[in-house]
Amino acid sequence: MAWLYGYYSEDPNFPEGVRVNVEAIYEPRQEGEMNAVIPLDDPQQGNVDMIAESLGFEKVGWMFTSITSDVFLT
Repeated sequence: MAWLYGYYSEDPNFPEGVRVNVEAIYEPRQEGEMNAVIPLDDPQQGNVDMIAESLGFEKVGWMFTSITSDVFLT
């Protein structure tokens, strides 16, 4: 599991005219299980958010991988 950081921009080629631009990915501390991910206390999360904000980025989504389905990256 990882957080996606970036920004939104106008783009008429995308639904509702909005595009998300991912500029950075942060993988926080976590424990993975076969069908789940357990986020752990992450003392760096505040620093990561502060650095992202100073670069003009915000948390725009998250992603995870799975070996138990037809889709490996969601």
